[in-house]
Amino acid sequence: MPARPSSSRPPRPPNPHPCREIAVLSVIIVSHHRPEALRTTLRELLSQEPVTRGEIIVADNASLDGTVEMLNREFPGVRVVVLDENLGVEAFNRGAAIARGDILLILDDDARPDPAALREALAVLDREPGVAAVALHPRHPATKQSEWPFAKAARDHWPVMGCGNLVRAEAWLRVGGYESAFFLYRNDVDLALKLLAAGYDVRFDPAWVVWHDSPAAARKSERWLRLATRNWVWLAKRHGRGVGRWIGGVAGVVRALRHAGISAPRIGCVLSGTWNGMTKRAPSMAAADTRGVWYRDLLRLRVGPTPPDASAGRARHRGSSADS
Repeated sequence: MPARPSSSRPPRPPNPHPCREIAVLSVIIVSHHRPEALRTTLRELLSQEPVTRGEIIVADNASLDGTVEMLNREFPGVRVVVLDENLGVEAFNRGAAIARGDILLILDDDARPDPAALREALAVLDREPGVAAVALHPRHPATKQSEWPFAKAARDHWPVMGCGNLVRAEAWLRVGGYESAFFLYRNDVDLALKLLAAGYDVRFDPAWVVWHDSPAAARKSERWLRLATRNWVWLAKRHGRGVGRWIGGVAGVVRALRHAGISAPRIGCVLSGTWNGMTKRAPSMAAADTRGVWYRDLLRLRVGPTPPDASAGRARHRGSSADS
């Protein structure tokens, strides 16, 4: 497991409510032209007790297929934010802006947290105020295959997020939530790096699963090849320092080319994303990790040696949690 780069860590932000119990879980879902997936997700969520005690907010990115009407008809208790245009991940920010909860569950419309995982993750956030977020482990519900082959061990400072994440509302607001300029893809990793740079802990345990019923996990679309490549280059610009910035950028492009295969149009999408990432200024950040420590940790995780077995990591993590 990569060493914890604690020496470069900024001071941990103070807990603004040291004696306050978590009152509400706010589930934030963004939808766009996937009513069946959204319906399945909502039905599953409404069977889970932590969700029924909280609220669900769906921000709809200008769907024209009856999604909003379905929500109003079948799920009257869900709060719906209707957007006039497709804003991409900015829709999550719009939903979070009206949330009443202390904890946000940021969820794709085709992702469903495992009930036990949700309870355990919420318990961690309840007892450990220094933990700002928990990244859930995305697996496919049919094949049980992980989307993160590098996710082998529990970590206190996890630089990756995906389709399901629990984030303290005050931490989300402090770091600015998702970067809207990314539109789609890599915004979740960017959020994890921003939280770590701000001095928060981002917790991960491979046993805490979110079931992600997404065909995109197997074959990447041309839009993914363009935007994910551009945004990976932006990640390197925003969070990388020195030679690590260049290594990370190149590694991301190489990975995208592997997804593209031998198709000339798909390779063209990767090259277009690379060019846009290099020639367009990356969105600015209010605060950043000036030494690039957490970005280097991300690179070690994604392109370095395979981490050790999960059981050892979980033993370390659970044995020390009471002292965190």
